[in-house]
Amino acid sequence: MYTLRITDLPQRDAKTETFLGGTLGVISRSGLHATETLLLENLPRLTSAPASLLVAGNRTGVAALAAAARFPGCAITCHTFDLHHARAILRNLTANGAATAFHHDPFVTVPAGFCPPTADASPTFSLACTAAIPAGTYDAALFMATPGTMTGELILDQLEDIHQNLAPDGLCLIACEADSGPLLKQLRALFGKISIHFDKGGLTCVSVRKRAPLACPRDFSATFPASLPGGETYTLCSLPGVFCHRRPDAGGLALAEVAARELAPHPHVLDMGCGCGLVGILLAKSQPDVRVTFVDSHARAAAATRRNLAALGLEACGLVLSDEGITQTGFTLFAGNPPYYSDFRIAELFAQTAQATLQPGGTCLMVAKAARALEELLFARFGNAEILPRRGYGVVKSVR
Repeated sequence: MYTLRITDLPQRDAKTETFLGGTLGVISRSGLHATETLLLENLPRLTSAPASLLVAGNRTGVAALAAAARFPGCAITCHTFDLHHARAILRNLTANGAATAFHHDPFVTVPAGFCPPTADASPTFSLACTAAIPAGTYDAALFMATPGTMTGELILDQLEDIHQNLAPDGLCLIACEADSGPLLKQLRALFGKISIHFDKGGLTCVSVRKRAPLACPRDFSATFPASLPGGETYTLCSLPGVFCHRRPDAGGLALAEVAARELAPHPHVLDMGCGCGLVGILLAKSQPDVRVTFVDSHARAAAATRRNLAALGLEACGLVLSDEGITQTGFTLFAGNPPYYSDFRIAELFAQTAQATLQPGGTCLMVAKAARALEELLFARFGNAEILPRRGYGVVKSVR
C-alpha cells in the first residue's frame, strides 16, 4: 500500500484512511473532506495516462500526490487562490518527497523563503497561487469545490478557466459539495455530455470532456462606485472570490471614512486584507502624498487591487501576497477589516502585524460589526483602544 502523510501528529492521534481498493493510505489529522475522497475513489476514470494534469481547488495536495503515484512522469500543476492553502499544499508535497516549483503572479511580492528554489531541474509538481489557472494545455484536470471556500460564481468562473486550458478531448473529473441541479445545468452548457458518478446528499462527482472551444467566454468581473463623504467617486472592479464581490463593503467604507480623518502628515498606510483595494485606494486618492502598501492572502484580491490601481494611476503602490503579515516597518496607519472566523486567529494576526509594523505614535484601525471583542483584543496588545461608531459598525482605534 502506498501511504501519504499530511499531518505531524503521531499515528495513534491521527486518522488513517484507505482508498482505491486498499492500495492508497492517507494519514491525516481528522480525515479527508468528502469531495477529496470522491476524487480519489474516481481517479481510475482517468483511463489513459495524461502527460500533463491540472489539480484545482484542492487544499491538501493529496489528489495530486495520488495522481503522481498512478501516472509516473506526469507533469502536475496544483492551483490555489489563497496563499494559506498553497502553504499547506507545499508542506504536504515536500513532506512526501515531491520536488515542487512555486509560482505567483508577477505583480505581487511574496514573503522571502515561502518556497525556496527546488534543487530538481525538472520538478514533478508546479504549485501556482495565481489569480487564474496557469495558461497551458492540460490533458486532464481534477477539480474540487466546496461552498466554504468557493462561491457559486467563482466555481463557474474556474470551470470556464479549466475548459479553456484543457486539451481537445481532455477529461475533467469534478467533485463538488453543492446543489447538483444548477451545477449540472452549467456543466452541460460548458461541456455538453456529462457522466454522473455520484449525486447524493449534496455531494456530486462527474466527469466531462472538452469537445469544442467556448463560443462566448463570460467575464465575471464587476464594477461599483465608491467614495469618501464629499469626495470624488471612483469606479472599482472586483472579481469572484474577492470579499464583497459586486458591491462596496459597508464595513470597509466605515473604516476608510474614519481612517481619512486619522491620516498623519506624509502618511504611509498598510491596508491589510485589502480585498479589491477599497480602503487603501480611497485613502490614496484623498491626499497627494499618501503611500499605501496593500496586503492580502488571496491572489484574486491582489489581481482586483492591481486592476484598480492601474485604472486610477496608482501603480507605484506596493502589492504583497501574504498570509502571515509583512516585515516592513515604519507605517503611520494600519487599516484592517479581518474576517472573524477561526476563533479570532486572523484578527489576532492583523493586530500582531499592526503592532510590529507601525512606527511609534502610529494608529491602528480595525473594523467589526460587533466591536467589543475586537476592542479587548487591541487593548491587550496596545494598552489603549476606543470604539468609533460608523455606518452601524465599530472602528476600533489604538495608538502604538
